[in-house]
Amino acid sequence: MVRRTCIFSISLLLLAQTVAISQDTVTVPLHVRAGFDLSGPVMKLVNKDLISYGVAASADINSSLAVTAGFRYSSFSSSEVIYDFSSRGLSITAGTDYNFIKANVSGGKYYAGIGIRYGLSFYSEEAPMIRYTNEWGAGETYLALERHTGHYLEITPGVRTSLFPGVTIGWNLYMRLLISAGAGKDLKPVWMPGYGPGTSGMSTGAEYYISFSIPYRKIKVFIKPKVRDSGEEETEGGQEVPGTVTSGSGIRF
Repeated sequence: MVRRTCIFSISLLLLAQTVAISQDTVTVPLHVRAGFDLSGPVMKLVNKDLISYGVAASADINSSLAVTAGFRYSSFSSSEVIYDFSSRGLSITAGTDYNFIKANVSGGKYYAGIGIRYGLSFYSEEAPMIRYTNEWGAGETYLALERHTGHYLEITPGVRTSLFPGVTIGWNLYMRLLISAGAGKDLKPVWMPGYGPGTSGMSTGAEYYISFSIPYRKIKVFIKPKVRDSGEEETEGGQEVPGTVTSGSGIRF
């Protein structure tokens, strides 16, 4: 009985070693994050016509993929020779982020990847004064306050790192593609909150986020181990040892 027990135990041990050789694992924490964009208040110092405050949240689905959502309040006003214009509103984005860093390197702390989001902009705009000149002369008109809903697509490559436990920092570049300004084919807003200049089909920029991060569970990720080529010759002290071949399981024969 004791002998059989020993044989069974040794068999389990050998089986466990075989599994460990054939597949390696790493434990990675999954996080939920919530943070705010620091670039908005900074841009206010550069451009007094624009006010923009953004917050974002994300939740890891696995070691590579996360779902994300963001909210942003923006207001813009501009006074030019030919018009006065103002707009304000709330934009909402939702999408996913993909991390290109492998789980055994990222460890749930580092991110370098790309995200894609769908955006909605709920905004109002008005132009109290519009000057125009045509063949009949010059004149003034205005655009009364109107409310619209705009649509756009956002692509965001970026990086993120852990500053210290519970806090992460990172930045995103963004490229926004206008789907519809919601104001009609021939009437484009000077500024569409959440998107940018509505007269352009694409807008670009950057956002810098600081976020609070909380791990909510841990998962094991299988990492493919490095396997030595069976045709590779062993060397000892820089000299080739003929006739020594290593199989994929690491056993010499």
